[in-house]
Amino acid sequence: MSFPTVLGYSENIILKKYQKKYFQSMIEVFSQINISPELKEAFLSLDNKVQQEFILHPDISSVIREYQRYFSSESLDTLQREVWYFLSRNYDHITSYKWSNIPQTNIKLTDIDNNPQSRVISHPDHDQDGMLWWWERSESEWLEVFGKSFSLLKEINIEFYNELNFIIKKIVPMKTSIDVHNSCSHGDCIGTLYLWYTIDSNQPELNILEALIHESSHNKLNLIMQIEPLHRNEKTEKYYSPYRPDARPIHGVLLWVHAIVPTVYVMLQAIEQWYITDIGWHEKIVLYHIKNKLGYRVLQKYADLTGIGKQIVADMWSVITLCDHKIKSHPDLQKLNFQQIQLYAKSHFLEVQQNYPYLQY
Repeated sequence: MSFPTVLGYSENIILKKYQKKYFQSMIEVFSQINISPELKEAFLSLDNKVQQEFILHPDISSVIREYQRYFSSESLDTLQREVWYFLSRNYDHITSYKWSNIPQTNIKLTDIDNNPQSRVISHPDHDQDGMLWWWERSESEWLEVFGKSFSLLKEINIEFYNELNFIIKKIVPMKTSIDVHNSCSHGDCIGTLYLWYTIDSNQPELNILEALIHESSHNKLNLIMQIEPLHRNEKTEKYYSPYRPDARPIHGVLLWVHAIVPTVYVMLQAIEQWYITDIGWHEKIVLYHIKNKLGYRVLQKYADLTGIGKQIVADMWSVITLCDHKIKSHPDLQKLNFQQIQLYAKSHFLEVQQNYPYLQY
């Protein structure tokens, strides 16, 4: 059976299928890039598995994509340098081999990054000064808190842990912060996450766990979209998005709901196993679930989905249904003021509706 990409599955055939296609497209572009003929020939003679290890790493694939789009000399120089180090087995100098593995994973935590897109601000709350460094905590403290997050994920959902450990290669710090936890990923950089560390949280590993699931889900869709589209809607068409203050194209609605559906599911698993007992987290997760239903209805009504898009949205609904069951069966969640939580969701809807009165809802 072939599984779509909302939850982590023990054998996510679709994810592996599109990773193979992505590698084939990248190696084709690589074979046409004007690096040293000797280096190119030596690399292309390597075993296929070794080629994949190098080409599919986000420090390399993002540079290849940048060169493919803009033919930049900087990208060409970076790629030639990295190929040279790789063939020379000079791993101390290869960007993708630098820094430390996060405990219990194959994922590196590093502020060394080749991704050309990382210079672009991808979130309204981000600022350039706050990106790509540690801020108020040391490297060892970052490694410790990320180790806790992955250990927790491994305990509550081993399949999602394995899948995330499969697709993600590195995490880049975007500074510590107070009362904020932002994160981002980039469409042409499959396998790198950019995450903040909320230092005033009682359990920062929960904030990071939430962001890990969210951003790794973006990576899954970004991988598929390197090969084929998920929908046929125009970018100019705008719809209600339960997670944004503004009207969004269908692509934005799909990307967000696809990321939050598994986040809610895994966090509900953490509640079931008593890792999350704080009422604030309980209310937040139930609110996210209500918003997921609203987002799903927008997709169901307005999204002109392709075949793979339909599979993914159908899987999203099956997970939303599972979340419904978990919420209704947990005694602590049933004690929440659902009417008040629904009012939060409704107030957001009314605010967007007022600011964008000509939208279809």
